[in-house]
Amino acid sequence: MLFDITPKDDRKDFFDRDKEIEKVKSLSPPITLVLGLRRTGKSSLIKVALKEINYPYIYVDLRKFEERVYISYRDFVLELQKEINKILKKFPSLLDFLKKIKGVIIAGNEVVFNWGKERVSFSSLLDSLEEGVNEKLIIVLDEAQELSKLRGVNLLPVFAYAFDNLKRIKFIFSGSEMGLLYDFLKVEDPESPLFGRAFNIVELKPFSKEEAIEFLRRGFSELGIEFNDFEEVYNKIGGIPGWLTYFGFVYSQKRELEESINETLNYAKRLIKKEFENFLKGREVARNRYLVIMKEISKCANWSIIKHALEVNEGITISDSEVYNYLNQLMKHSWIVKKDEKYCPAEPLIGYTFSMES
Repeated sequence: MLFDITPKDDRKDFFDRDKEIEKVKSLSPPITLVLGLRRTGKSSLIKVALKEINYPYIYVDLRKFEERVYISYRDFVLELQKEINKILKKFPSLLDFLKKIKGVIIAGNEVVFNWGKERVSFSSLLDSLEEGVNEKLIIVLDEAQELSKLRGVNLLPVFAYAFDNLKRIKFIFSGSEMGLLYDFLKVEDPESPLFGRAFNIVELKPFSKEEAIEFLRRGFSELGIEFNDFEEVYNKIGGIPGWLTYFGFVYSQKRELEESINETLNYAKRLIKKEFENFLKGREVARNRYLVIMKEISKCANWSIIKHALEVNEGITISDSEVYNYLNQLMKHSWIVKKDEKYCPAEPLIGYTFSMES
């Protein structure tokens, strides 16, 4: 069902993403990047691909760290431990390979990873997994840009080693903060271990007006509901699949257009504000400046207007470099985009949320 707001893992519940699903399933090159704004369906699309290719996988959901300023190696290792213990239930023979690794303790049919002085090595884990499986094994790092907060270890050499030497291990990294993910991977840095590597890039874009209308048409048709106000919904909500799905679900319950649109807008506003608060953690000194910028660009603005608004708000001169830094951070985290010479919200309901701020 297109308007099912629970997580999807079946292709029939997706609209017009067949090419993207097939590209993820190719698993070539060894690292796949699934990119797209929040609520474009990245996680669900990955799960559909995993279900269809039916290879064993380890799925590390890094979204749990969105509210954290930094992540320790302990945090990362314990997430791996939890997910590897899940896969051991299906492949208990992996224990024979894992128990050889320094920093791994066997506790019955499970493993415990040491994250202290004798800490387990991520590269050793990958070597053992490569040795212990007879087919491909997929490691998914959902919202992988969160690893830019990781302290105490550099994972990039390990990813490069796996890319070059491990034939069965395949990685899927998803990222809604696309600039930050590229920064973390340092793909354009000649000094980076991953420089020059070719990635399999799958981008999920918001629906166009025509796609959004067809999505709504099919969704209401599935439910046997007559509906004709497609353009009004698109004009107010935009083309993000998650928001359209939520609207369709609400309308199917209420059958009242304006009430359903308003409930969707209010829900989006609450969620976007919460996510922006996560972005501001560690940036408290510049909090008010970021809020001024987001309000100013809610309907798009050029650089000089943004700089003027910041200076008027504080009554002081703010350097050009500071303004550029704020804008670059917002772009890297996919809050804004640059269109021609103007900065705009990355999607309409971000603009709606900050235009409503006093």
